[in-house]
Amino acid sequence: MTDSQDSGILGGLRVLEIGLGVSAPYAALNFAKLGAEVVKLEPLEGDPSRTHGPFPEGIKHKEKSGLFLAYNHGKKSICLDLDISHDREKLESMLSHFDLVIENQDLGFFDDRRLGYKKISSINPSLIWVSILPFGEVGPYSKYIADDLVLFHMSGNAPGMIGSVENPDVEPPIRAGGYQAEMVAGITASTAAMVAIHQKLKTGNGCKIVVSGLDSMITMAISGIANSAFGQSPPTRELSKEKGSSIGGMVSAIGGVLKCNDGYVAISPREDSQWERWLELMGNPHWADDERFATRENRQTNVSALWELLTEWSLPRSKFEIARSGQEKRIPCFPVNTIEDLLADEHLGYRQFFVEISHSDAGTLLHPGLPYKLNNANIPQGISSAPRLGEHTQEILERCTKSG
Repeated sequence: MTDSQDSGILGGLRVLEIGLGVSAPYAALNFAKLGAEVVKLEPLEGDPSRTHGPFPEGIKHKEKSGLFLAYNHGKKSICLDLDISHDREKLESMLSHFDLVIENQDLGFFDDRRLGYKKISSINPSLIWVSILPFGEVGPYSKYIADDLVLFHMSGNAPGMIGSVENPDVEPPIRAGGYQAEMVAGITASTAAMVAIHQKLKTGNGCKIVVSGLDSMITMAISGIANSAFGQSPPTRELSKEKGSSIGGMVSAIGGVLKCNDGYVAISPREDSQWERWLELMGNPHWADDERFATRENRQTNVSALWELLTEWSLPRSKFEIARSGQEKRIPCFPVNTIEDLLADEHLGYRQFFVEISHSDAGTLLHPGLPYKLNNANIPQGISSAPRLGEHTQEILERCTKSG
C-alpha cells in the first residue's frame, strides 16, 4: 500500500479497475467510497456505459450518462488501447503500483494480451486480482457469454419475484428492475477482495479471485432452494391465485401489498398478536370476529376472502397514513416507495444518506451514500464526481514512471 491518500478508512489503498458496465465498476465504487484511490482504465472510446442513459433532456453525451455517473464517481480515468503493444507495456509497468485490480473482461482477455495473472503476479507478488466472469473460469458454461438479464433468469430468482399473469405457461417471467445480477456480482467481488486484503496483511501475499456472476446470483435464491428441500411448490404466477401467493407466498403467514389511493402499502401482521392490533387499527370491522380469520392458519386458508376485505378498507386511504398507523401499533408496515418517495424521505434525510455530487458537465446529482456507519473511523462524506474520459491519463502515467 502507498501513502498517497490519507482520507478515509481505506486511504492509501490503490485500486485499478479495468471494468465495463456495472459489476466491476460497482465493486470498485465500494472502495472509492471508503477512501481508496480508484483508477479506472477505459478503452479509447470509453466504458460502453457512457453511451447508456438516462441523459439530461434525452441528449446522448459521453460525460452525462446517468448510469456511468452513478457507478463511477470518486474515481480517476485513464485511457489505453490494450490491443496496442505500447499501451500494454504501459499497463504492465503500472501494475506494480497497485494493491488491487478489479476487472470483468471476457475470459482469456488478459492471457491473449500476455497480461495474465501468472505473469503479473511475478512482477507484483502482493497484487490482489479480482476477475468477475458470468460463469467463472471452469465448468461447461465457462466460455459462454451472458448479460444481466440472462444471469437473473438462470439463477432461479425470476419465478419468485415476477408479477402474476393470466397464463404463466404462455407468458414468460421478467426480471426485476435495475442491474440485479451485476450488482450482486459486484458486491460479492468487493467482499472477496476485502477477505484477500485481510489475508495479505497476515501473509504479505496477493492472490487471484474469480467471481462467478451466476453463482453469486443463485445465493439470492436461498428461500426457493429451502422450499425445494422440503418439497414445497414455488409461489404461483397465475393471476387467479395471486392473492393467495402474495399474502402467504413462501412463508405461510399473512403479508403482502395493499392498493391505496396514492399507491401501495406493504403490510405484514403475521403473528396473531399483530393481527389483533391490525384489527384495532382498522376500527375492529364487523368481520373481526369471523372464525375464518381467527388464527394465522385460518387466515391463510381463507386468504382470498380476507384480501378483498383488506383492499376494500385500504383503497380510500393514503399509503403513508396506513404506514404511520401501523408503525404506531408496532406492525411491520410501510409504503411501497417510488424513487421520488425515497428522495423526499425524512428518515433518509436525517441520516444524510443521499450525497450531492457536482459534475462539470452533468450538473449536481444525488447518489446513495454508504448504508452503514462506523463510530471510530474516518469515512469521507464528500467524494469527487465521475471522471471525464481519460481525464487523469497523464497524471497517472507520469506518477507511475517517476515512482518506478
